[in-house]
Amino acid sequence: MARIYPERLPEHVLVDPRRTAERAVFEALSQLPDPFVVYYSVAWLSRRPAGDAQDGEADFVIAHPELGVLVLEVKGGAISYDGIIGEWTSVNRNGEVFHIKDPAAQARTSKHALLQKLQDMPGWSKDWLTIGHAVAFPDTVVANIQLRPDLPKEIVLDATSLATLEQALRRIFAYFQQADGRAGRPGADRLQVMSDLLAKSFSLRTPLGVELAYQDERLIELTEQQMQVLDMLSFQRRATVCGCAGSGKTILALEKARRLAAEGFDVLLTCFNIQLAEHLTHRAPDGVNVFHFHGLCEHLIKEAGVRAIPPRDPGSYYNQFLPDMLLEAIENLGPQYDAIVVDEGQDFRENWWLALNELLRDPKTGVLYVFFDDNQNLYQGVTQLAGLIDSQPFLLVENCRNTQQIHRLVASFHQQGSRLKARGPLGTAPQWLPYTTTDEMLRILRKTLHTLVNEEAIAPQDLVVLTPRAEARSALAEGLTLGNFSLTRKSQHPPGQIQVSTIHRFKGLERKVVIIAELDEAAHRDKNLILYIGCSRARVHLILLHDHGFSM
Repeated sequence: MARIYPERLPEHVLVDPRRTAERAVFEALSQLPDPFVVYYSVAWLSRRPAGDAQDGEADFVIAHPELGVLVLEVKGGAISYDGIIGEWTSVNRNGEVFHIKDPAAQARTSKHALLQKLQDMPGWSKDWLTIGHAVAFPDTVVANIQLRPDLPKEIVLDATSLATLEQALRRIFAYFQQADGRAGRPGADRLQVMSDLLAKSFSLRTPLGVELAYQDERLIELTEQQMQVLDMLSFQRRATVCGCAGSGKTILALEKARRLAAEGFDVLLTCFNIQLAEHLTHRAPDGVNVFHFHGLCEHLIKEAGVRAIPPRDPGSYYNQFLPDMLLEAIENLGPQYDAIVVDEGQDFRENWWLALNELLRDPKTGVLYVFFDDNQNLYQGVTQLAGLIDSQPFLLVENCRNTQQIHRLVASFHQQGSRLKARGPLGTAPQWLPYTTTDEMLRILRKTLHTLVNEEAIAPQDLVVLTPRAEARSALAEGLTLGNFSLTRKSQHPPGQIQVSTIHRFKGLERKVVIIAELDEAAHRDKNLILYIGCSRARVHLILLHDHGFSM
């Protein structure tokens, strides 16, 4: 049997009454013999010779190692073309009339765009290739009707063609062969390159060390919902993705940046937090530039040689001065990127977005994807990007980071917690450890660290201590000794040290084990927000140290 991607149609296609024609063609194509390869509902972004981006998409791409490659556009219903006004229409079984795009033009344009994209892919041979285009009208019978000069019946599939589909496809491939009948064979190597481009399934493995309850390593697989969002982004140059904590936003942002870089785009992956930027830098592939926003500003300002006297007030420096100077730097350096991916976008202010957009070589249609959680807005950032991205955000409501026990606690601090779902194992319940004085808290913390590391075999790098207090007001000082361990504010540290961080600075990151300390009356002002962010950092085990006055 033919290889077909995906092997089964997604549920949203199966239940859509407008996709009956696609379903019929999919079913017929799935019955083709080996070595046919079929890709359904594919999309890509490529760069024109002038350097700007162009979209490409196709209902089906059909490949055969000996025959060639075929781009197939499907139109359902009764099809009509009005040659006077140049208008195509489709009529469904209920008699409803729909205006449709020119199927021949769509297929032909997609064919050229796909060939251009394939020729830009590493490992693609420049040898001549038989590549054609065709249209399918599965609800009609074309018979001997002459359609248009650019749509000869030899490249049209109708209802009768589906019963003898292989024969019909071989006829179409022959139509596009050279005059002497020779085919430009793709061969196994070029089919593999095509599969790497169009077969979009993937999995990402996250090492976890020694599991508290049941395993040493756990495979994180993106849910069907996340895969649909990732695929849908291929059809849009600009989009926002809103997801709860643990919904895989950072994984998706990193994967989208990787795909864009693999397709030849100059890509910026940016965020607000320094520690998150460091984390992304270690995981981003070549071709993806990673900066936290203010680091990006300072880097380009220095490169452009822009000089100005900075304000003494830190808020003015970061919120206004650096973005303004970034715009001046762009005037000197020019735009830098084809695509920008933003993680934790809820922390970005309105004037930052304007500066970021100017970094795109095409500020109007350049690629811009923003991932955000509107329930984590610590810095009063902007999540509505009117003028830059006007479409409604894609929503992610499934938590794939935390155990269900941790998720239940996290959801209780979310504004719409009842709509959130968790897919992880049940796990252990979060531990609440009360204390009366700061000295007692430090003794409990020392004992807890000893138990986790020396008795439960948790590696120190798999846990973190978080606090809602700024470093200057925290008892968890740099170098503080707790038994055999010392605390450090550095993310990279020797095994004998335990990282401590503010909840604010640890946004977007995670650890297998999280201890939240110094929960007292001073933390009550933003209690729900602080606990939502802090608790959601823990993958499998969460411990909260709170004084007796801290109430839920």
